[in-house]
Amino acid sequence: MDFDICTDQNRFLFICDDNRFKVEMDGTIKVKHDIKLHHGRISFSIHGWHSVGKKMTSLVTVEYQRPHHTGHEMNGQTESQNIQMFPHPSSGLKRHKRWVIKPIFIHENLGGPFPKEVKQVKSSMWNESFIHYSITGEGADLPPVGLFIIDRDSGMILVTGPLDREKQSKYLLTVHANLRNGTSAEKPLKISIIVKDENDNKPEFISNTLVGNVSEGSYPGTSVMTVTATDKDDPTTDNGMFKFSILSQTPPVPYPEMFAIDQDTGTIRVISAGLDREKLSEYTLIIKVADKEGTGLSNTATASITVLDQNDNAPQFKSNNCKCYIQNVPENAVDFEVVRLIVTDDDEPHTPTWNAKYRIVKGNDGGKFGITTDPDSNDGIVKTIKGLDFEAKQQYILLITVGNEVPFSTSSPTSTATLVVTVEDVNEAPIFSPPTLSVPVKEDVPLNTFIATYQAKDPDIEMKQTVSYYIDNDPAGWLNVDKESGTITVKQAMDRESLFVKNDKYTSLIYAYDNGNISFLLSE
Repeated sequence: MDFDICTDQNRFLFICDDNRFKVEMDGTIKVKHDIKLHHGRISFSIHGWHSVGKKMTSLVTVEYQRPHHTGHEMNGQTESQNIQMFPHPSSGLKRHKRWVIKPIFIHENLGGPFPKEVKQVKSSMWNESFIHYSITGEGADLPPVGLFIIDRDSGMILVTGPLDREKQSKYLLTVHANLRNGTSAEKPLKISIIVKDENDNKPEFISNTLVGNVSEGSYPGTSVMTVTATDKDDPTTDNGMFKFSILSQTPPVPYPEMFAIDQDTGTIRVISAGLDREKLSEYTLIIKVADKEGTGLSNTATASITVLDQNDNAPQFKSNNCKCYIQNVPENAVDFEVVRLIVTDDDEPHTPTWNAKYRIVKGNDGGKFGITTDPDSNDGIVKTIKGLDFEAKQQYILLITVGNEVPFSTSSPTSTATLVVTVEDVNEAPIFSPPTLSVPVKEDVPLNTFIATYQAKDPDIEMKQTVSYYIDNDPAGWLNVDKESGTITVKQAMDRESLFVKNDKYTSLIYAYDNGNISFLLSE
């Protein structure tokens, strides 16, 4: 025990009125031999005299050190340890500082009844009957106000209700010991109260519906997605540390364990080969997260994994066994649809892995044909770009291949088809060459004078059709044409000053025709 003496004297004479105890000259109280406290505590007085001979007396209480039970352990301390003395300077000089003790730990969610004792503080003054205690700080006179109180006479700190670590994990209180007249008897005592965590919160997934995707054919070890979770409990304890696991996989094919999850990071990976979108395009996993190393409070979430298409199926021409197409095309037809080539592709429709890309790799001499893709049906449409000439070539054999907009992800053979185009002969009109004929003629030539013979040629050589001629437009009626030979003669006298002569030229239109087609010659 310390006496506050305003002199330089630091050794005193003490007398104890209980002979089982002794007091050293520096104020240390010691037990002389083993004793039994039949009633749990004993009190006695210590008497001391200072240099002027004045007697001082202090009451000392010794208590039995036994466990402190309140229904819930607050901090694992004994009742005796729950008494905190105000530290006192070893010399008589006053020191202007605040004393801080080790933190006090209280479990959250303590059950009633309340209030519950937390810790007792005592003044080092020689007569405690003159001391009143008060408390300030968080949870006392600051929000949450009234959570901690102190018995003004005994110095017992009490908590008035359960604590919630997730709302507030620490309180800083200051205990004041004042004389009854309000004068401070001790330096204020700082007390930190730490709320110990209980496992009262389940870990929670950031989202209860988790979505991921993975390409078909992915190798084991391929990352699919990462799931995340949180726990409001103390992350430095098992209460706030959690682990992940997969509870189920639907459907369980081709293997019941196609995926695995890293229990610490939440990363889901492929662990078995065999992902095939054409057989199965989606998996559903039930994911579990649990604290206490995976054995505590838990929650579940559903993870949907979509198997993405890869170009692992080459398009195939749908035709007879030889994949051969035979079509007839009339000559001279431009932008004529020759054929539609139909293909099948098991990849996902209307994606780059399904969209067909056609090429004519052989037989398209002169660029007579072109091929495009129908975006809706994926058919290959072959059309003529230039008119075909039966007299020049009667048949074309085209070799056509089909692929996709993106390369194949696996080695796949390219599908090919053969298109045989037969050119159909049509009755073409006779052709004048050149189409315009200029002949000089004097205006005073006699009637029936020969002007020119100009015959049209029929391109349809094999048809051997007869060509006939007639004048369609002869504004002054000056000319005549022989129907069979095409010979042009003077029918009426010509007049250079006629209104029908323009720039010394007179123009008439002569037609040549076979069985059904007509061509014309402009004659001047």
